[in-house]
Amino acid sequence: MSHFEFGVMAALSRQPGRRLQLKDLAVVANGSLSRLSHVISRLERKGYRKLMEAGPIHFAEVRRLVFDVLTPEEVKELRRVTSRINAGLIPETNLGPLARRTRTSALRQSR
Repeated sequence: MSHFEFGVMAALSRQPGRRLQLKDLAVVANGSLSRLSHVISRLERKGYRKLMEAGPIHFAEVRRLVFDVLTPEEVKELRRVTSRINAGLIPETNLGPLARRTRTSALRQSR
């Protein structure tokens, strides 16, 4: 599974009913509608099962490459900074309740 495919599946997995309008999904996944259409066709064939298989491997690798090399203070700072970045990147996209809380919190911190 490519990084782009994983991003698409992860974004969908956070939505009620695992659904999101294609235009919003393209923004979240940072891809064109055309690219997304091709990926969606492939993913439909592979299924949601692939995300469940790849998820633990992906998150273990992120932990190893990012979080295991940071101090607890650096992790807190990374969270603060990435929350601010995410709040500004896609403010109009519905990413689910967790993203809304994160975005709201990040916007409050910027004031």
